Amino acid sequence: METNVKNLEEFGLSRNEANIYLFLLKKGQTTTGAIIKETGISNSRVYESLSSLINKGLVSYNLQKDGKHFQACEPTKLLSIEEERKQKIEKLLPDLLRIKPVNNEETTSAVYEGFEGFKTAFKKIIDDCPNNGTINIIGFSKQTYASESLRTFLKNMNLKSAQKRQKLMILMDLCSKKYYGKDRETEKYAEVKYMPDGYISPAAIDIFDDYVYMFLWEEKPFVYMIKNKTIAESFRHYFKFLWTIAKK
Repeated sequence: METNVKNLEEFGLSRNEANIYLFLLKKGQTTTGAIIKETGISNSRVYESLSSLINKGLVSYNLQKDGKHFQACEPTKLLSIEEERKQKIEKLLPDLLRIKPVNNEETTSAVYEGFEGFKTAFKKIIDDCPNNGTINIIGFSKQTYASESLRTFLKNMNLKSAQKRQKLMILMDLCSKKYYGKDRETEKYAEVKYMPDGYISPAAIDIFDDYVYMFLWEEKPFVYMIKNKTIAESFRHYFKFLWTIAKK
């Protein structure tokens, strides 16, 4: 139950709305009195939440002798709401992009936090790197990479990279060869080399064009991006040096 409440909160419902909607799904038609008694939510909050859920199309009601009886609409309504929201955002984007000034500065940077920020940063690398482009990668060490959720996510994103025929030149520590290295060696456009025994990389670094992305995979993932031609070229020279001492 608690998991469903959290998921609905991520979808945009308040905690009270989520609890009431789930209660109505399970209970069927019922009155505000029953909702207040069973959920423990105060009178004013129940009325407020029901009004919001009705406006969102997630709850309906009918009039009976003892007053209004409320019921939850089909959960598939959530999909149509999300689609409507997506269409509104797509219509709004052109205006938002016109508001954003063109950045003519030589250096730009950005910070991405949390797993969602990590995914956004990784997707931007694939989107911004051109077709047939090259991404130089200093990979996570095995200790950092021991997260199955990260491993699965990277596998899926690397499939998108392959669709653009992006060449991946990947450096990894030797202890990752039997774990993460196996994943990367099977990728169509990837070339993998391993650093000498004892080398450990607590962060991952991706370099392409004028971009450098630095990833830290901790309890709260953190990504730092910098776009600067000189800095990117310095990291590329560093990568090339490591590449000469690494082995397949």
